[in-house]
Amino acid sequence: MLKGWKTLIFSAGVALFGVLQAADWVSLLGSETAGYVVTGIGIVSAVLRFMTDTPVMKSN
Repeated sequence: MLKGWKTLIFSAGVALFGVLQAADWVSLLGSETAGYVVTGIGIVSAVLRFMTDTPVMKSN
C-alpha cells in the first residue's frame, strides 16, 4: 500500500519532531522518558529500513 513511502513518511515525522525540539521535552516528559522516546525513534527507523526494499518514491 505505501511501498516506497514508509521510510520517507517516517523521516518527515522525525523532521517534524526536530522542528518541535524548541520545546523543552526533557521537562515535559522527564529525562528518562525522553531518552526512551529517542531510542524508540532510532529502533523504528532501523526496522523500517529492513522492511523496505525499494527506493524512495518508487512503487516497484
